[in-house]
Amino acid sequence: MNRISDIYLIHHRLFIYLFIAISLGSCGKKINIPEIDNALLKKNERLRLEGKNTELISLNNELIRQSKGGGYSKGEALGYINLANTYGMMGKYKTSHEYLKLAEKISFRLNDNFLYAKLYHEYGQLNYVTGLANTALSYNAKALHYGKKLNEKGWLLGNMYEQRADFISSTYKDSALIYRHRGFSLDPSAINASLIGNYHLQQTKNLDSAAFYNNKALSLLKKTEYGTVRQGVIYSFYADLLSEKKEYKKALEFYHKSADILVKTKRINKLPELYQQIAFIYQNLNDKKMEESYTSKAEELDQKLKESGNEAIDISLSEIIEQKNKGNINLIFIFIGAFVLIIGIILFLMIRNRQQNKENKNSEKSNTVNYPTKERISKEDFTELLDLAKSNDLKFIKRFEEINPSLFQNILKINPQLTKSELSLCAMIWLGFSSKDIADFTFIQHRSVQTKKGRLRKKLAISSETDLYSFFTSL
Repeated sequence: MNRISDIYLIHHRLFIYLFIAISLGSCGKKINIPEIDNALLKKNERLRLEGKNTELISLNNELIRQSKGGGYSKGEALGYINLANTYGMMGKYKTSHEYLKLAEKISFRLNDNFLYAKLYHEYGQLNYVTGLANTALSYNAKALHYGKKLNEKGWLLGNMYEQRADFISSTYKDSALIYRHRGFSLDPSAINASLIGNYHLQQTKNLDSAAFYNNKALSLLKKTEYGTVRQGVIYSFYADLLSEKKEYKKALEFYHKSADILVKTKRINKLPELYQQIAFIYQNLNDKKMEESYTSKAEELDQKLKESGNEAIDISLSEIIEQKNKGNINLIFIFIGAFVLIIGIILFLMIRNRQQNKENKNSEKSNTVNYPTKERISKEDFTELLDLAKSNDLKFIKRFEEINPSLFQNILKINPQLTKSELSLCAMIWLGFSSKDIADFTFIQHRSVQTKKGRLRKKLAISSETDLYSFFTSL
């Protein structure tokens, strides 16, 4: 019996030693860094353009696992950035932000310009799609700073210039075109040619230039890009050009091709605006049923993206406030110390009184809002509506109806089929908000607001010569 026990004990020990040996061998196993880098950049990009999100997520999780096991911190950080990009494309902005924070913690321990450039580039895009334009520009500037330091600039730096053009296109039109061309010179791709063409269509209104670059984009489109998001975007821009030229049937063909590709590649964030454009085409083709169908699709998707975006905005704003508070605490200590040592308590009290007087004056000035509605509703009601509009709160339309019920009543007498989204637009115009304000408040592009206004004119039979603000305020 003892002999059997001894044999069992020996086998048991051998099994433990073998397990330890295998474990130690696997821990010391070297990873192939060039192979991981190739997968993180090239394979990831191919799957991204094809919209294969499940494969993308699996690939990057596996690469992160390998990088962690081999002590390759850069690979781990790039994997997190790739995941952030993937979830951002899916409209899951909060999850995207969480992965960027993981990448950021690792990146700060490394001295790698490529990693910094990728990280800040992705931060810029995430903040832009969630409506934090100024923060997005700040991150883009950081990305460009590190992008210019790269030995191989190419597509990444070109993409940063294109991103900056997007961010400033509504305010600095000439500069935006310069950045478009810089991006194209670094990466003369079909998508970048298409972006220049779309710029001329939307901003300069030069149809010849728009046609030149859109046609160039179609000719530069590679077979490897067929069925990818790039082809979908290029087709949508080309359809915009056809729509502007009133070639509605051909425009509809390319819009549908674009929509099919964007659905297949799971580019949810690009679909609401595209569906609005398709609805506009059906309106011009007098197909009311299809117009309402695509308008409904656009509004439903847009609302889902806004709800997701609001979560990410809360996180981003909390971090900005926290950083400012830390900076303010340090300044306060320095400020108080300087006062105590140099000036003393009496002078401090004098300055504090002056400061209070200035704040009172500024408070009085801030109560005067530069909108032409103060004569028609109280300042308190206007401020409340302005805050609701800025936060894109669903309570805005309900509160407006309580404050000014006659406007909606009069509008619905003209056309009782208006949607809630269209009534909300009427309310914002009545309040004196500009198209840029409305675009900022509702997280859509400026041109989309113009499209919605054009649709509103047709539904309410308002001539192009009539100012919309004057029309609504006269009701």
